[in-house]
Amino acid sequence: MEVNNLKTFLAVAKYGSFKAGSGEFFLSPRAVSKQMDQLENELGVQLFLRNKNSSELTTEGKKFIVAAQDIVNTYNNELNRIQSEQLESNHRIRIGFASANQEIELQSLLLPVLKENKKVNIDFVQESGRRLVKLVAAGSLDIAISPFYDLTDPLVTKLGRVSLKRGELVVGVSKLSRLANKESISNNDLTDQNVFYYSPSDSDFMQDVFLNKFPDLFSKNQIKRCSSLELRDAYVAANKGIGFYPSPFIDIETVRNPLLNFIPLRETDNNHYSSNLFYDKNTKNKFLLRLVKQVRQNYS
Repeated sequence: MEVNNLKTFLAVAKYGSFKAGSGEFFLSPRAVSKQMDQLENELGVQLFLRNKNSSELTTEGKKFIVAAQDIVNTYNNELNRIQSEQLESNHRIRIGFASANQEIELQSLLLPVLKENKKVNIDFVQESGRRLVKLVAAGSLDIAISPFYDLTDPLVTKLGRVSLKRGELVVGVSKLSRLANKESISNNDLTDQNVFYYSPSDSDFMQDVFLNKFPDLFSKNQIKRCSSLELRDAYVAANKGIGFYPSPFIDIETVRNPLLNFIPLRETDNNHYSSNLFYDKNTKNKFLLRLVKQVRQNYS
């Protein structure tokens, strides 16, 4: 049953003639008459007694007004709901970040876009880098800012990716460490060191990263997870081991960690680091598309 035919029927019933009802929808009286013929044929009853200058509702026509109005109201309500949800979807974005460093970068990305569109609703999630990539791939997050270590990862190839900051991993050591005064650190300097890393969730992904980047250098037992950045930094400051820190954030790390020295690696084939924006390549979210476009322009 055509909703437009029902709307026209209600207009004719309200105004008392095909001619008067036609004005509400910018139709000709002939077009209105054709619609009412279609509706009557579909229902199998006569709705109007057609006179020369007026149209009078039949008994069946009068009964049908309530049903027609209910159908039109239900349609309009559902149409408004769908349009509202689509509008909300285009103004909602789910963002993940891995650490405080990425959160600072995230603020820089969002500020100019949010100035243009203050109605956008944002949900934030903090997870491990690997978990964030999985959530974006699954559609549970729209974008995520996460470290990238230049390792083969089939999951990453499925996503859109923009490199925000590029650099390398440097070694963070306690000022109490025998390594503290070195200008650079070789792989051999690290063989007896524990490696502390941060991950908010119980995951061995970062263990695998370091084992792949430094093959035959560390055992799995040497690579130890900390549930917060502060805990990682405390262990390193107390000279219980080392940490790997991204060079783009060393200025921030130096302020946070006055008891640490940050020293470059002598072997440079295993120290790549970048902070990346990951997103769904097939997204239809208008806000997200604008954000990615602006990020590409700013970081190209």
